[in-house]
Amino acid sequence: MEIIVNGVVRLIINRKYGTLRRYKKIGEVLVKYGFTFLADNMRKKGYIPKRVLKTRKNLQQETWGVRIRKACEELGPTFVKLGQIMGTRRDILSAEIIEELEKLQDQVEEFPYEEAREVFEQSFGKTIDDTFRNFSKDPIASGSIGQVYEAVLTSGEEVVVKIQRPKIENIIKDDLEILNTLAKITDEHFYKNKAYSFQDIIEEFRYRIKRELDYTLEGKNAERFSLNFKDNKHLYIPKIYWELSNKKVLTMEKIKGHKIIHTETLKNPKLDHHQLALDNTNLFMEQVFVYGLFHGDPHPGNIFITPDGKIAYIDFGIIGFLDQESINFITNLFIAVGKKDMDRIFNLIQEIDAISYETNARRLKEDISFFINEYYDKPLRELKLGTALRQFMDIAYRNGVKFPSQYILLLKALISLESTVNQLSPTFSIAMVIKDFMKEIYKKKYHPENLAKEYFSYSQDLLFSLKYMPRQIRSILQKMEDEKFTVHVKDEETREITKEIQKQTKRVSISILISALLIISTIIMVMDYGRTVFSIPLLSWIGFFFSGLFVFKQIFMND
Repeated sequence: MEIIVNGVVRLIINRKYGTLRRYKKIGEVLVKYGFTFLADNMRKKGYIPKRVLKTRKNLQQETWGVRIRKACEELGPTFVKLGQIMGTRRDILSAEIIEELEKLQDQVEEFPYEEAREVFEQSFGKTIDDTFRNFSKDPIASGSIGQVYEAVLTSGEEVVVKIQRPKIENIIKDDLEILNTLAKITDEHFYKNKAYSFQDIIEEFRYRIKRELDYTLEGKNAERFSLNFKDNKHLYIPKIYWELSNKKVLTMEKIKGHKIIHTETLKNPKLDHHQLALDNTNLFMEQVFVYGLFHGDPHPGNIFITPDGKIAYIDFGIIGFLDQESINFITNLFIAVGKKDMDRIFNLIQEIDAISYETNARRLKEDISFFINEYYDKPLRELKLGTALRQFMDIAYRNGVKFPSQYILLLKALISLESTVNQLSPTFSIAMVIKDFMKEIYKKKYHPENLAKEYFSYSQDLLFSLKYMPRQIRSILQKMEDEKFTVHVKDEETREITKEIQKQTKRVSISILISALLIISTIIMVMDYGRTVFSIPLLSWIGFFFSGLFVFKQIFMND
C-alpha cells in the first residue's frame, strides 16, 4: 500500500514539475516571437517566473503570421496541430496569418522502432514476430501522433500498421490545459467583444484531437465509407483488420498503386485523367449531399489510383459530418448565389447563427453583393473555386461572421479537391461539376414525394414551436425581471430590425394556415382517400400545392 501511495505521489509531482517546465518553455517562446503581452499576463497569474520575460530576444521584425507559425513549430506536435486547424479558419484569422499557418507540416522526429514494438506488444499481448511474416522497421510515414509501417500478415496479406507515439496522449493532455489557460487570458484581456472566444476554439480543438488519438474511430470511419460506396465501381476503401486494431494501433489493407498525382499516374497513357478528375469530384459531391459524411482531408497524399483504375482513399482520421439541416443550408446557399439573391443569402447565414450582434448587416450585404457581381458573369469553366471560397471567407472575417466548424472543414476540403483535380486535368472545371450535381439535387428536392415529406416536417416543426412558444416567452420575461436580459441595438440597424419584425409577423400569421393545410393533406394521403394521381390522393395534391405556394412565397419572395 505504501509503495502504491508513494508511486502516485511521485507521479503527481513529476507531472506537476513537467507542466511547470512546459509553461516556462512556452513563456520563452512567446517572448522570443514578440508575444510579450501574453507572457506578461501569464507571469502576473503566476504561471511563469519573471526572469522568463528577459531570457530571449524577440523577433518583432517578422510579420505576425510568420511569428505564429514559427512559435507553433518550436512548441511541437500539439501546437502544430492547432496551427493546422486554425489555418482553415478564414472566418476568424486574417489572410496573412492563414497563408503562414497553411505552411505548417508535421515536422517531427521519428521515434525508434523499439518503442513502436513495445506499444504494439503491450496492446495485444503478443510479439510482432509472432503476428507478422514480415514487419519493416523503417516507417513509411511519420506524423505528430503516430508512425506508419508496412507489414505482411502470416496469412500473406499485405497491410500497413499505424502505431501511436508513446505517451503522446499525456503530452497533448498537458498542452491542452496550458492552451486553455492561454485562451482564457486572451479572452479576458484582449477579445472581450469578439463573435467568438478562444476558449471555444480550444474546446473544439480538444474534441478533434481526442478523436484523432483514438484509432478505432478512424477504422469505423473507413467502414462507414465502405458501406456507403459498396456498389460504387469507382471507389475502393481499404479493409480494416480489427483483430489487430485498437485505440493505439490501426491495421488496414495496403493499397497497391500510386498517389493520384504521382508521376506514374500523370504519365500513364492508359488512364483518362479528365475522367479521373470527374469521378473524384462526383465521389466527393455524393459524400456531401447524399450521405452527409465526407473525407475532410482529400489532399493528393491521401488518394491513390489502383492498378485497375479505381480511386482509393486512405487516412480517415479527419472526417466531416453534415446533418440534413446542414445539407439543406448548403443546397439553398448555392441556389441563392445562382439567383443573385442577396437577402436570401444573408437570411440563410443568419439562420445558422453565424452572424453576431456586432455584425454590420448593411456592410455584410454590400460585401456579398460585390462578391456575387464579381463572379456572376464569369464563365464557370474559368472560375477558380478555391480563389472564390477564400475571398468569401475573407468577407466573413471582415464582418465577424463565424461559420460552424464542419462548414469550414468542407470549404477546406473543396479547395484541396480542386487543387488535386486541376493537377490531373488543368482544363477541368470543378465549378461545372458542382453546378450539374446541384441540378440533380434540385430536381430531387422538388420531387412531389420529397416535397410532401419536407412540408410535413415543416408543419411538425411549426407546431412544436407554437406549442413551446409560451414557455419561451415566460423564460424571456423572467430574465427581464431578473435583469439578466440584454438587447444590443445599433442606430444604423433600427430600420432593418423594424423591417424584419414586420416580415416575421406576416410569416407567423400565415404559418398556422400552412400547418392546417399540410396536416389535413397528409392525413388524406395516409388514409389513401379518394381519387389518386401517381399513387397520391388528388385532394392531397391540392392541399400540398396551395401550402407549397404559401411556403414558396414566404421563403423565396421578398414580401
